Amino acid sequence: MGPSQTLAAVLGLSTVSGINLYLTVLLVGAGQRYGWIHGLPPDLAILGHPLVLGVAGCLFLLEFVADKVPFVTPIWDGLHTFIRPVGGALLALGAAGELHPVAKVMAVLAGGTIALGTHGSKMGLRLLAHTTPEPASHSALSMVEDLGVIGLLALAYSHPAIALPVLAATLLAVAFLLPLLLRALTFVLRGFRGALRSLVGPGDRAEIPDWVELKVLELTPETATDILPCFARRVKGVPRLGAAFLVHTGGHWHLVYRRWFRVRSLVFDEARGPARVFPGLLWDTAVFLRDRKPQVVLVGRDWRHALPVAIPTA
Repeated sequence: MGPSQTLAAVLGLSTVSGINLYLTVLLVGAGQRYGWIHGLPPDLAILGHPLVLGVAGCLFLLEFVADKVPFVTPIWDGLHTFIRPVGGALLALGAAGELHPVAKVMAVLAGGTIALGTHGSKMGLRLLAHTTPEPASHSALSMVEDLGVIGLLALAYSHPAIALPVLAATLLAVAFLLPLLLRALTFVLRGFRGALRSLVGPGDRAEIPDWVELKVLELTPETATDILPCFARRVKGVPRLGAAFLVHTGGHWHLVYRRWFRVRSLVFDEARGPARVFPGLLWDTAVFLRDRKPQVVLVGRDWRHALPVAIPTA
């Protein structure tokens, strides 16, 4: 394998391992065994062994099913947070098997990091899809991921010169989207936690962080009657799915949040509460008005007791 082929293989295997490790092993092993891929380093040639192919095939079938079942997918992905990055690092090491030992160490570090990044992106997208927990969207995402694994591996081994810019663009997209996906991960996990905890009791004011209480004191010396943890779904000036707090103080409702290392706030038009509240499976959607434009926030079910009860719901 030439330098470009080796680099494409290291990057390609690392990238797709974070998406579907078992399909990656199955494809590379089958390619080695049936002559679709030539010139693999000895450390990767072992993937063509019948036992390795059999185990990878069984695990891939299990993942194929788990990936298409809402609420099973996050559990499966959570378990693989410790498996996919290690697998990506080992495959990258195998692809760099004929290089200098220093290059091998760099390949291991890069492989594990890249696999962790793509795994985090996949997990964030899947958790975000749980805001509409129906099988069709999960099945479509799973099929797109599997086709992406197949396409990237085919490029990496058949057209490395084309694969390198494609892989670079993919990794840049992952780096760009990762902050949003991490917010989505936090958003969905808190939603699950809130839905479960709502079965035993409401949220407690003692859970509100000190920086929120200090900001409330800046807004008005009065004691805030309500402080509700929430997430911004569509609020001008607040990142999508950014964590925030609804505060009722001084006769007005405010949104308090952090951005660029500063604590900020904005005030809504309504004095008495949201214009509408839409109950949901994990989150209740509260619609406020600001300058007569709708601003949408999501409140956890364990805090729905603090939403104004007189507001019409749908």
